[in-house]
Amino acid sequence: MKTITFSIIIFFSFFIGFAQGKSTFSVVGNAINKESLTKGKRLDISKIKVENTSDKPIYLVWETVYNSFPKEWDCSMCQHGACQIGIPKGSVFNKLNADQQGFIAIHVIPAQKTGKGVVKFKIYDKANPEYSEILTFEVEVL
Repeated sequence: MKTITFSIIIFFSFFIGFAQGKSTFSVVGNAINKESLTKGKRLDISKIKVENTSDKPIYLVWETVYNSFPKEWDCSMCQHGACQIGIPKGSVFNKLNADQQGFIAIHVIPAQKTGKGVVKFKIYDKANPEYSEILTFEVEVL
């Protein structure tokens, strides 16, 4: 009897752990965007899309985990539902319904400053923070 009870406890522990780690969203296409532009030009938009793969609404949270854009560059970013000046530390998407797509996008006006920069965003479902993705934007101004 103890063996059966122990087996049932192990099975349900595994099942609950597996269910909690399941992703509720996925990146559409690549999670890395590489952009190159010439001095004096601007990057109007670079966008990475994500899709709700669950059967219920989700709220995606994002955090800036790395930003090496030169401080002379004028940057802004947009997320599903809002735009901000600069590259903020984080925010939450508007609700994404089942099968709906959202996005994170950046805009860069480097003026006359050449160089390279990378910004990385960690994104996860507010209700399921165990699963996350890193969205990366690499920009080079020649």
